[in-house]
Amino acid sequence: MSEILVCDWGTSSFRLMRLSAEGEIVGQIASQAGIKSLQNKEIEAYLLDQCHQLDESGALPVILCGMVGSGIGWYEVPYVDCPVSIASLAGAIQSMPSGAVNAYCVPGVKKLTGAEADVMRGEETQAIGWLSGASEAEWAQSLLCLPGTHSKWMSVVDGAIRDFSTAFTGELYSLLKEHSVLVQGEQEDSAAAFDTGLEDSRSGTALIHQLFNSRSRAVLGVLDSAHSASYLSGLLLGCEVRAMAEKLSAGAEGKSLVHLICGDHLAKPYCRALAFYGMDCRHYSGDTYSARGLQAIARASGLV
Repeated sequence: MSEILVCDWGTSSFRLMRLSAEGEIVGQIASQAGIKSLQNKEIEAYLLDQCHQLDESGALPVILCGMVGSGIGWYEVPYVDCPVSIASLAGAIQSMPSGAVNAYCVPGVKKLTGAEADVMRGEETQAIGWLSGASEAEWAQSLLCLPGTHSKWMSVVDGAIRDFSTAFTGELYSLLKEHSVLVQGEQEDSAAAFDTGLEDSRSGTALIHQLFNSRSRAVLGVLDSAHSASYLSGLLLGCEVRAMAEKLSAGAEGKSLVHLICGDHLAKPYCRALAFYGMDCRHYSGDTYSARGLQAIARASGLV
């Protein structure tokens, strides 16, 4: 096995890493130069410049994932159908049309069944990276949650992603906090307000009818206006977790264990919401799983 460059390139962020043959990160570059910040004609030159900083020889291949392979990215790599495994992702990896850099891109994953239409790009490599260190029992069956702007929930069976769904929670929270009447003035974190939002998410009332509580509670003096964002966060996150808890409860025995792959700042509220709905969780830092997944896929494809 040889060294390799791997790159997780999303809509708003860029992360390039040099991995040793053993999978250790021996160099990395991170920036906010996401795909949306670059013109298509600028993408190849930017990647080449970053690669040269980690590999002056220019000899190492670079394996990409994320929105760089989407319709708004460098070059569109078609989605593969769910379920997916290391083997199926490796079999669909594509060489990028470049004469300057030896680049390959992992495809995203799609699901289209009746009323359900869903896609992901990048999160599948994090899941594969997590699976590379999973126990035999975890490999056989697990539930993963990858919180973020568009949170992903994945069902793993026999080492393959058998099903997944997306929650719009992160982006919806940002939009409502910054561009709606629901949150006004300076805000401060409040665990009590967050918990009230969680409690209200259990009422069974449709979310579209609950959202205005973030504003009306403050107007009526029931909620400190500086805590409206915390209440909104609890309400939205609670609705996300409640939907999954209800889906899992049919025929289930005991608590469900959720493997939570994310940074510490998202782990705390998700763990709180999961506990509120009677679900156990185990947190893993999400910083290295993309790298592990990309290396595993590269090896399965014979690139290293």
